[in-house]
Amino acid sequence: MSGIDTRPVRSTATLAGVLAVLTALAVGVSIGDPLPVVSAVGGAVLLAGGTWALGEESNARVAAGSVMAVAGVVGFALTVVFAAGGSRLAAFLGLAIGTMYVLLDAVTDSIDDGNQIGAALRESGNALLVGIVVAVLLSVTAQYNVLSGVVFGVSGLAAITPFVGFVTLQIGAVLVLLLLNRVVPVLEGWLPDPGSGDRTLDTLSEVGMSRTEVPVTVWAVLGVEGVVALFPQAQVLFNAFLAGTPVVGSLLRVALSGLLHVPLVVLAVGLLGILLASGLQRWVVDWLGDDPARTLSLQSGGIVAVVATILGTTAVSLLGIDLFGRSTAVSSLIGPAAVILGGLVTAVLLIGVVVAVVPLLSHRGFLPQPAGGFALGSAVLFLTILLGAELGVPTVLVIAGSAATLLIWDAGAHASSIGLQLGRDAGTSDSEFVHVTGTGLVLGLAVVGAIAARYLVVPAIAPPQTSASALRSAIALFLIVLAILALGLALSVRSDSPVAE
Repeated sequence: MSGIDTRPVRSTATLAGVLAVLTALAVGVSIGDPLPVVSAVGGAVLLAGGTWALGEESNARVAAGSVMAVAGVVGFALTVVFAAGGSRLAAFLGLAIGTMYVLLDAVTDSIDDGNQIGAALRESGNALLVGIVVAVLLSVTAQYNVLSGVVFGVSGLAAITPFVGFVTLQIGAVLVLLLLNRVVPVLEGWLPDPGSGDRTLDTLSEVGMSRTEVPVTVWAVLGVEGVVALFPQAQVLFNAFLAGTPVVGSLLRVALSGLLHVPLVVLAVGLLGILLASGLQRWVVDWLGDDPARTLSLQSGGIVAVVATILGTTAVSLLGIDLFGRSTAVSSLIGPAAVILGGLVTAVLLIGVVVAVVPLLSHRGFLPQPAGGFALGSAVLFLTILLGAELGVPTVLVIAGSAATLLIWDAGAHASSIGLQLGRDAGTSDSEFVHVTGTGLVLGLAVVGAIAARYLVVPAIAPPQTSASALRSAIALFLIVLAILALGLALSVRSDSPVAE
């Protein structure tokens, strides 16, 4: 049986997942605004669906899973934005995390498949970090028009005096020759081999020079000219030289005022761009590793998020909408896209840590190996429902939701046990139906008894008008919840029995 699929059986696991989603939605809506509830539970569903897709061999499915996983993280992040904070935010996140744990166990083996979602979040986080750098560069370039600034800055420097323009023109020419020597080998690697005929790159290679090929006298002359250009007397003598040659001097004065500097600067910037692209190419090759298609598939979620964020914030900016209200100096400099991507990177990191909790605790023996996600998810949902009781969740829903968490755990544990022993596709529908129905009936009777005690027995003993009635009601509700927990303990003991019973 070593080759069987040991994930939880589909029908009962699906029931546990659906019940978790419905419980979270019902409790969340009763707390308040449905918007953070939908984003929280929707994020959990997307994250679980992405994890399921990541377990496939196809790169297209893995890419879709990565996108869904990042979309789920966005849902969690939007929950923080939509919620008012405090206990409400803790309740919404508790519902989302509890549902996510249950769903992860329902669709995958959260212990063995945890590495897949972890790898996808890690690679998408790397893509988001690169996207932040790109967004900052685009923002700074758009705000300050860097290329035009460099061109006009050099032209302005050349226009100070003709002699300064003469010196800077020589320095620019030497710089271009040095860059050509570095760029030609890069272009030869990019372009196809033209054969034995004449090649333009050979000519460029002969023109370019390395730093050691530049004569020492050239470096010495440039150094002396640079120092001499600082003295006004030298500038006066050079102006007198130009004035002494009326026609040629006038042409040189115009050329040295920046006319020749602009194409030289543009050429130098282009050559630097080629060198930068070459370095970026080497970095991308190292980054993608031995299996570029797989790595890109895992990074698809981050790449899509980067593109969507940059395009979206650009469109919003063109419409004149301020996303953050009063912006700070830093946010104005780096741009809204970098701010959003930075927040998303933080969310990806936190969700990655939360997802890793189940396999970590399971391997250390703190959670049951076959059903760690069901156990921890139902526990988180139960505690969140108790918190919801303080936030205005009706008593009936608190009792029913508490019972539902126990049913979720029991159904999930039963599904995991069958999957572990007989496989995910085991034909045990009758056994599953009998088990879930029996547990549901017992919990249903417990819920009916608890509601009857809350609304019939307790008011008869202590009328609502007295101050002690609220306390007695609370004590009665606590005892009822304690009884349901005891029932859950009994069911856990029963779940250890053989599946074939």
